Amino acid sequence: MRLTPVLFLALTASVHAAATAPVPGKLRYNRDIRPILSDNCFHCHGPDKNHREADLRLDIRADAITAKAIQPGKPEASSIIERIQTHDEDDIMPPPESKKTLTDAQKQTLVEWIKQGAEYEPHWAYTPLVRPSVPGKAGVNPIDAFIQAELSEKKITPAPQADPRAIIRRLSLDLVGLPPSVSEVDAFLKDPSSTGIQAQTARLMKSPHFGERWAAWWLDVARFSDTVGFHGDQNQRIYPYRDYVINAFNANKRFDQFTLEQLAGDLLPEATTEQRIASGFNRLNMMTREGGAQAKEYLMKYQADRVRTVGGAWLGATLGCCECHDHKFDPFTAHDFYAMSAYFADIKQFGVYSSYRAGESEELKGFTNDHPFPPEILVDSPYLEKKQTRVATQMLAIAEGVLRDPAKRQAYEDWRAASMVALHKNQEDPWLPLLAEVESKSVEPPPAKDQAKKTKGKDKEPKAALPPAEFRLGSGGQVFFGPKGMQSTSFSFRSKGQRIAAVKIELLPTPEHQDSIVRGGGETAMNFKPTFSLKKAGVKNETSFTLLQADADLKEPIYSSTEERIGTVSGWKTRAADAHKAHSSVWLIEKAPVLGEDDVFIVRVPNHMLGSVRIRVAGVAPLQPLQPFDANPQAWLAQVGYESSEYAEWRRLYSEFMQCNGGKTWTQVTVAVKDPMPIRRLPRGNWMDETGEICDPAPPGFLHAVEAGPRSSRIDLARWLCSPENPLTARAFMNRLWKQFFGVGLSAATDDLGAQGETPSHPELLDWLACEFRDSGWDVQHMMKLIVTSHTYLQDSKTRPELKEVDPNNRLLAFQNPRRLDAEFVRDNALSIAGILNLDDIGGPSAKPYQPANYYENLQFPSRDYVADADAGQWRRGVYMHWQRTFLHPMLANFDAPNRDECTCSRNVSNTPQQALTLLNDPTFVEAARSLAASLPAEGNDDTRINALYLRALARLPKPQEKDSLLTFLASQRETFKTTPEEAAKLLKTGLQPPAAHADTELAAWASVCRVVLNLHETITRY
Repeated sequence: MRLTPVLFLALTASVHAAATAPVPGKLRYNRDIRPILSDNCFHCHGPDKNHREADLRLDIRADAITAKAIQPGKPEASSIIERIQTHDEDDIMPPPESKKTLTDAQKQTLVEWIKQGAEYEPHWAYTPLVRPSVPGKAGVNPIDAFIQAELSEKKITPAPQADPRAIIRRLSLDLVGLPPSVSEVDAFLKDPSSTGIQAQTARLMKSPHFGERWAAWWLDVARFSDTVGFHGDQNQRIYPYRDYVINAFNANKRFDQFTLEQLAGDLLPEATTEQRIASGFNRLNMMTREGGAQAKEYLMKYQADRVRTVGGAWLGATLGCCECHDHKFDPFTAHDFYAMSAYFADIKQFGVYSSYRAGESEELKGFTNDHPFPPEILVDSPYLEKKQTRVATQMLAIAEGVLRDPAKRQAYEDWRAASMVALHKNQEDPWLPLLAEVESKSVEPPPAKDQAKKTKGKDKEPKAALPPAEFRLGSGGQVFFGPKGMQSTSFSFRSKGQRIAAVKIELLPTPEHQDSIVRGGGETAMNFKPTFSLKKAGVKNETSFTLLQADADLKEPIYSSTEERIGTVSGWKTRAADAHKAHSSVWLIEKAPVLGEDDVFIVRVPNHMLGSVRIRVAGVAPLQPLQPFDANPQAWLAQVGYESSEYAEWRRLYSEFMQCNGGKTWTQVTVAVKDPMPIRRLPRGNWMDETGEICDPAPPGFLHAVEAGPRSSRIDLARWLCSPENPLTARAFMNRLWKQFFGVGLSAATDDLGAQGETPSHPELLDWLACEFRDSGWDVQHMMKLIVTSHTYLQDSKTRPELKEVDPNNRLLAFQNPRRLDAEFVRDNALSIAGILNLDDIGGPSAKPYQPANYYENLQFPSRDYVADADAGQWRRGVYMHWQRTFLHPMLANFDAPNRDECTCSRNVSNTPQQALTLLNDPTFVEAARSLAASLPAEGNDDTRINALYLRALARLPKPQEKDSLLTFLASQRETFKTTPEEAAKLLKTGLQPPAAHADTELAAWASVCRVVLNLHETITRY
C-alpha cells in the first residue's frame, strides 16, 4: 500500500527524532552498517541478480542513490528509512515472512549514517593488502602497539603479565599441545624473563611434537580422514599425507610452498615422492563405491567439494551456494565456482570406485567393498621402518633364546641340514614346477546342459597357434592360454613327501600375446586372488590353506577388512603400464603341508585375462616372500612356529614384522590425465543439465583479470592464491592462526571473511599481520613467535569484571582469553600427565584407542569390527586417532571434533555433561588416572602427594581449599574401597598398562582422586 500524507508526516517526525538521538562518533560502513544490511537486506537486494527484488541493490552506493533508497544527508528523504520505520506489514522491511527485524538501535544507526553522508567502503577483506603504519613508539611489538592503541582510546589498561607457571603451561599447550613437565616448569622459573620466554619458544618449536600439534589444526581444514565418508564409509590409505603435514610444520615449510605441493605437487617438474604424497590433499574429498550411485553425479560432488575446500582453506569464503547461483552476499558468481572447479578437471578420479558398474575402468576390476581407492603409490614409511627394525630385534632375541635349549638346537640343525640339501639341488632356482594335471574352465558361452567346456593338457612343446579357448603346457610348467582366455585354472601337484611351504606365481609375456602378460596383448590392469587347497587321498572334500604372508615384485595388493587388520595380502593387482614385463609373486603357506601318497595340492587362479602363467612350489620358505632362501633360525621358526604353541610370542612378532611390508605403505595421490574433463556451469547445480557454458580455469573474476593464453593449471591456482594480487589468503590464514592463540579470531567468523562474517575487531592489526606473513616469505613460525612473545599474549587471563559493560566478550583483548583444549589434546593432556603418552612414534598409521563395544554395529558395506590397539599404539597422540567419518570416535565427538566431511576452519566449543562423563569413564582416562596414581611419590604424606599431583596436572600448587576438598574425598574413597575391594581391583585393571606392584585399595583411592583432578575444568583448559 502507499503511505498516506498523515502517516508520512508521522514517519518523518520519527526520523527527525531518531536523527537527533546521540550516536557516538563517526560511523563506518564496514564496522557499523554492512553487518546490518548484509543480515537483513542483501539476500533480496544484493549481488545475486537472479533473486534480486524490485531491481534494487543496496550493496552498491550509486545504485542505492539512483533508486532513491538512500539520499546522503537526508534520512527523511531516503526510502530505506521510510520502509524500516513503517508499521504497515505490506511495506515494512525486512518483510515479516523473512523472520528478520531491525532493533531500534539498528534503525537509529542507519538514520545517523545517512545523516553523516552514507559513505560506503569497499569490503575490508577484498581490498588490496597495504601494510598499515604501526601506532606508538618504535621498539614495541607491533601486536602490542595496535592492541594498546585501541585500549588507550577506550581508557583501558592491559592486564599485567601472567604468572610464570601460567606462561610456561600456556606456551607448552599452545605450541606442542602438551602440558609442561615438572622439570620444564622448574627450568623456566629460573629465567622467566623475555629472554627466557624466547628460549622456551625456540625449544618448543624445535620439538618434533610441534608438528603433531599443528598438523591436527590443518587436518581439519584439509578434511583428512581414514575413511571415505559416503555410503559404506570404507577405509582409505592416505596416512602418509598426515606425516607430510607433520613434517611440513616441523620443517617450517613456507606456506606458499605448502600450498603449491598440496594442490599441484604431482604437476611439478620431477616431482619428489614427498610432493606426490602432498598431492593427496586433492583426494581427501568424500568418495563412494555404492552400487546404485551415478558416476557423473558423484564426479560433480567431488569437484564441488574441492572448490568449497579451497574457498574455506585459502580464501576464507563460503563458496558452496555458488554451485547453484551467484552468491547472495558476496561478489562471487556461479561462473566463478565452475571456473575454480575447472582447475581440478585434470584429476584422475572415478565417480564410483567399484566394479559394480560395467565399463567403469579396468583399474577397478575386482574391487568390492573395502579395497583401495586408486590412484595410489607405494612409499617409504619411516614409522614402519623403525617398527620393523624394533620387531626384528625382538624376534632375533627370542630365536637366540630358543637355540640355547640343546634339544631345540638339534631340531634346528636337522631342519637346516635337510633344507640345505633341498636348496643345493638347484642353487640357482630352488623352485619346483607344477608339472601335473592342469584344468581350466573356458570363458566361452556354456554348451547345452549348462556344462562348461573343459580342456585338459599335458606337458608338451609350444605350438604356433592355439584354438580360441584352449591352452597348452610348455617346459618348466609354463601354461600358455589361447586368445579367449580361461575363466579359471586349477594347477595340481602330486609328490609324495614333498613339503609345500611357498608357492611362486609368475606372469610371463609371450610372443603369442604381443609380448604382454595379458591375453591378446595390450596394457590392462589385472587382479586375481589365488586359493590353495589340499585333496587328501580317500577324503571327499578339500582342505583350504591360510596364507601366512605374500608379496610381489610389482603389486597393488587387494585387502579385505580382516586382512588389512592382520596384514595378510589375499590378492594381487598389476598396473596396466607394466603389462609387458614379467612379474612374480610369492605366497607363504601357513602350516605347510607334506604330501602323502596320492595327495593333491591344488592352486586355483581365477582370471580370464592371463596370457601365460607359471606356478612353482618350494619346500622351504624364506622369512619374507621376496627374500632369497636362507635356512636360518628365523626361517625355521617361521615354519615350525606355526606348528607349536610354544612359540606364540614369536609368531605374534612375525605377524607384526610382515605387516610392516618392508617399511613401505600405499597412499592415495593425485594423478593428472592428459585431457581434462569439460566443466560446465550447472544451472542450479543440476548435474544432468548440460546447457550451461563451458568454464575454463580461472580465479574469481572480481579478484583477477582474466587474460587470454594457454589453459591454466593447478600450479597457476596455487601461485595465484599466494600472490600479491590475492588479498584473501594471508588475511584468512592469519585470522585463523590468531584464534589458536586467543580463542577467537580478530574476525570471529574464521570461516567467512565475507559480508556475512564479522568486521575485525582490529582491522589494521589483521592487515599488518597479513602483510608481515606475506613479506616474511610466508614464514609460519615467524608469525607464531611474534604472537607468543607479545604482551597481549602473555598477559594474565583473569576475568576483569570492571570491563563487563564496555567489552563483554574481551574483543579489545585487555586480558588473555582462556580456551578449552581441542579433543585430541584433552586426551594427550591426560596421558601426558599420567606419564603413559607414547611420544616415541612420530607419524605412521592411525591408532585405535579403546572404543565402546558394538559402536560400529550399524556400519555396513562391509560390516567391520573395531579392534583396539593392544600395544604402544594405544597411547599415541590424538592426531593419530582413527578418523571414521560416519562413526567418529565418541571421545572426539563429545569434545566437538568435526567428522571432516567438509573443510572445517573453526571448531565449535561446547560444555556438556557428556564431556565430564567421558573424562570419568572412558577407559583411556581411567587408565591414565590409575597410572598417574601409581606414579605419585611413595614417600611423604597425603599433602605432599596432592602437591605433586597438582604440579604435574596444572603446573602449580593447590590452594588450601582445593587440598582440603581432595583430602576429604580421599578419606571417603579409602572407606569405600575397604568395604568393596573387588571394585578397587576392577578399577586398577582398567586398560592395558600393567598393574602396579602395590595394587591395593589405597592405590584405588588415589586413582579416584586422580580421576577428579583430570576432570577439572582447569585441567582441560589453557589459561
